[in-house]
Amino acid sequence: VQKCIIAVNVGPTNIAMLNPEIVKRSGKYMTEEGCLSLAGERTTVRYEKITVTYQDMQLKTHKQSYSGFTAQIIQHEIDHCNGIII
Repeated sequence: VQKCIIAVNVGPTNIAMLNPEIVKRSGKYMTEEGCLSLAGERTTVRYEKITVTYQDMQLKTHKQSYSGFTAQIIQHEIDHCNGIII
């Protein structure tokens, strides 16, 4: 059974997302990202706005939209869950 858990800091709150899935994206752009898994930076495609469905630690389902740097971080972490290392 494949499971994915990511944790992100959104403002003053840390959020754990179980099995997050990006269900909507807009504002495609190219950027360079670094990763603690690899040295250096690499070019990748990201989206300015995303909507994510996920479960919290109590297994309650949520659907939330994110933008800017927070959206970029969530995309990066979901990539890791899918075996993609930038």
